[in-house]
Amino acid sequence: MKTRVLLVLIVLFLGFAPVASPQFQGPSWDLGWEDDLEEGLVLNLDGNRWTLQHTVEFWIANDRPVDVTIDLEVDLPDDAPVEVDVDDSVTVSANENATFELRITGTDAAEVRAFAAADPFRLTLTASEASQTGSGTTREIEVDLEFPRVHKLLPSVPSPPSSFDAGTWVDVDVMLRNDGNTRDAVAAVDVEVRSCPQLEVVGVESMENTLVDPTDVNGAQPVTATVRLEASSSQQSRTCEITLSVTSEGDGTVRSTSFEVEVVAASPSDGSGGSVDVGQSDASSSDDANPLPFLGLHVVLLAFLAAAVRR
Repeated sequence: MKTRVLLVLIVLFLGFAPVASPQFQGPSWDLGWEDDLEEGLVLNLDGNRWTLQHTVEFWIANDRPVDVTIDLEVDLPDDAPVEVDVDDSVTVSANENATFELRITGTDAAEVRAFAAADPFRLTLTASEASQTGSGTTREIEVDLEFPRVHKLLPSVPSPPSSFDAGTWVDVDVMLRNDGNTRDAVAAVDVEVRSCPQLEVVGVESMENTLVDPTDVNGAQPVTATVRLEASSSQQSRTCEITLSVTSEGDGTVRSTSFEVEVVAASPSDGSGGSVDVGQSDASSSDDANPLPFLGLHVVLLAFLAAAVRR
């Protein structure tokens, strides 16, 4: 009889054991991004000052009937030029879904610009339940961050010529500078000349498809191209305004530079007009005067001959 009672008690205990286990574990808490960041996140970057400010929101849902304290920690690659500001610890009330901010800023402007554009790097946010025994639950979420591509292809003429003569030519160096954060190229070149219809800019087509690396990043320097200004010999003295525009292959933006150069008209002594050669004119008048004495001598001889015949 005692054995049967013992067996019944054992069966009853085993039957209640699975039910007691979930009740002991109780509700939990969870962590996630507020927005859908499955495809990554392109950071807000000021391409003029190379400053970076971006805010990312995340939530913590506490399904427990008591408050929960969560410790937060962020992990980034060592070479990423960004800093992250987030609370070290947050408390979420019972049965509450709370939203928090994670603030991303850039470090040094030169480092931000030099970092590889469109090259993702991973941010990991780890949340751990605060526990004196160290046995609290841990959650982790990740997102791939990247800097946007910034294109800024700038032409300039550092040392334009002051003047040159009509009927001649002069070479001009055009500097192409890339103030963006990624390699760019010249898609097209356009030239406009004002006030000098007989001035031509030659060789601009050689600038097309020229690759320009980000200037001053990893030692890269501007690229220099040479064009030629040719003035017709009939060009009058004028101050010519020349505007040279380049189109960025990266973003299609057209940026221009302008400079002035004076063309000096050719003088008549340069042979461009119809002036008479004075030296040739003197020689011609001297030759025409020589026959006069020669004709007078013939007349005298003929007179002597006529007198002799009469005698």
